[in-house]
Amino acid sequence: MDSNSLTTLAAFPRPASTGDRLYLTAHTDDVGAPAFNEALAKRRAAAAVVELASYWAEEQLVIQTFGERTPVATNANDVGRQRNRRVSLDYYQEIPFLTLTGQALDRDGRGIANASIRVHARSFTDTLQADASGRYALQLPKDTILGIDVYAKGYFLETQMVKVQPQASESLTITLPKADVGAVADIANLYFVGDMAVLLPRSEPELPRVKRFMEVNPHLKVEIAGHVNYPNTPPVPQTSDEWDLSVRRARLVYDYLLSAGIPAAQLTYQGYGNHEMRFPRARSSEQQAANRRVEIRVVGELED
Repeated sequence: MDSNSLTTLAAFPRPASTGDRLYLTAHTDDVGAPAFNEALAKRRAAAAVVELASYWAEEQLVIQTFGERTPVATNANDVGRQRNRRVSLDYYQEIPFLTLTGQALDRDGRGIANASIRVHARSFTDTLQADASGRYALQLPKDTILGIDVYAKGYFLETQMVKVQPQASESLTITLPKADVGAVADIANLYFVGDMAVLLPRSEPELPRVKRFMEVNPHLKVEIAGHVNYPNTPPVPQTSDEWDLSVRRARLVYDYLLSAGIPAAQLTYQGYGNHEMRFPRARSSEQQAANRRVEIRVVGELED
């Protein structure tokens, strides 16, 4: 083992905890018989372990040798063969997991049986089902920030963002509003480019959630309702640009759902201009955002 290799091993990170692991693999070029190269790879691994043993315990090391079987370059020239004569090190830090429990409830505090729970973070997505009382349990990496989407037949979807910590169970009880005929729910986190029917990139994940709501509730007929923020003015006429913008924003969601396979019999769309603003004299950005929205309105049920 040359001086550069020794320097590299000496500078390699120390384990942060007894649960950390080091995966070590040893390789050769294809010069010589395969059996010789297998033995050579084992000697290279052993030499590396001697240098690492002062701070990595034996039970923390996972060692594999591959001889000439896994080249990373050609063996037809010296440069390639040098690259193939190697020992690689992969350091895995232990991440503690926490078991968190939650419950899907209706507005009366009753558990929603068999609610569908979708958990999503940057590095993973998982789906599970609540039990007959709406309870569910999740084993998750500590300090992960994740979203929890809850769906159930006859209910609007709800989403929570949670940081996985011991006290996070308090955030995992999620109440779903009923999706009865006449009920209305905003499509959360739906943001458009100003004066355009174009979604901002951060809003694109919201449309698959609406699709899932429709899939879980195939018996519902809904209207996608668009509204614009145009405060401190009279209601705009249906021939106005503002009215047309509200229609086009509703149509964007409607078209997405059709293209995603939701039956046309379940869907209609309508724009309302500024006729139904929540804050007709909006001043704050929050009030203006509440005016500028797209809703799901339950308008009926499909006959069997």
